Amino acid sequence: MTANDTALEIEHLYREYKPLLTSIAYRMLGSMSEAEDVVQDVFVTVSKSDGIDIVHPKAYLVKLLTNRVLNLMKSAPRKRESYPGQWLPEPVMDGAPQSSPLDNVIQHEQLGYALLVLLQTCTPPERAVFVLRESFGYEYAEIAAMLDKTEAACRKIFSRASAKIGHSTAQDKDNKAALDESMTRFVQSFSEAIYTGRLESFIHLLTDDAVMLADGGGIVRSAFNPIIGPQRILAFLEGIARKGAFEGSWRPAIISGQLGLLQLEDDKPVKVYLFEPDEQAKKIRSIYSVSNPEKLAWVQ
Repeated sequence: MTANDTALEIEHLYREYKPLLTSIAYRMLGSMSEAEDVVQDVFVTVSKSDGIDIVHPKAYLVKLLTNRVLNLMKSAPRKRESYPGQWLPEPVMDGAPQSSPLDNVIQHEQLGYALLVLLQTCTPPERAVFVLRESFGYEYAEIAAMLDKTEAACRKIFSRASAKIGHSTAQDKDNKAALDESMTRFVQSFSEAIYTGRLESFIHLLTDDAVMLADGGGIVRSAFNPIIGPQRILAFLEGIARKGAFEGSWRPAIISGQLGLLQLEDDKPVKVYLFEPDEQAKKIRSIYSVSNPEKLAWVQ
C-alpha cells in the first residue's frame, strides 16, 4: 500500500468512524471539546503508525480511543479541584450540525444530560465500561478486549457503576413516553414561573431533598456551592430574578438527549436549565444550570 493509499484509507476511516468515536468520548468525558480533541489525537496516532488492523478497524479505533480517554479522565479530578464552583458537563443541542455525531446515541437514551452528570460520580474504568455497555451495547467480551480486563471484571465494574448511578438507569425503557411527558411538564412549569414571576408555583415540583447545581465557570456569577432543599432553591431563584437573571428570551430545546430550557440574549445562548426526575418521574430531583460561556459553544 502506497503512502497515498494509506492516507485515503485513514480519511475513509475518519469519515466513517468519527461520529461513533466522538459519541463515545463525549459520553465518557462530559465535554464535546475534549471529545473532539481526543478523536483527532487518535487519528493522528493512526496516521503515524505503520498500519492499522484493517480486518477490525472499528474495534481497533474504539480501543485506541477508550485508552486515550481513560488517561485523560485520570487527570480530570485534579483539574476539577481547581475549577471555580460546580463543574457540569457541556450541554449539546440535538439536531444542530455540530451535534450530529451524538444524534444516533442520545435519541435512545432517556435521561441524556442527567446521566452525564451522574456518570461523574464513577471512576474512569466504571464510566468507560458503563458507557460502552449501556449506551453503545457492547458485549462484555468486547469491552474486556478493549480494556485488557476479564469479562468477570468488566461485569463487576458495570455493577459498581450502576449502583452509583442508581435509579436513573433502572427505569423501564418502555416508559419513555411517560418520562418525556414529565420532562415537558417540568420545563413548562419553570417557563411559566419565569414569565409570571411566581416562582413558588414551580417549587412544588421539587423533591424534599432536591439539589440545584450551577456552573458559571468563574466567568459568570452563579451559585458556588450546591443549593439543597426547595425553600433554599426558591430563595436563590427569587434573588437572581430580582437582579434580572431571567431577562431575555427563553425556548425549550432538546439538549444532550433531554428536554431543557435555553435562555438567549440578543439571540445568543447565555444559560441552559435541565432537570433530573425522581424515581417515579413525578418530581424534580436535581436542577442543572450552565452559564459558563465556554461550555455553551454546542448549543448555538
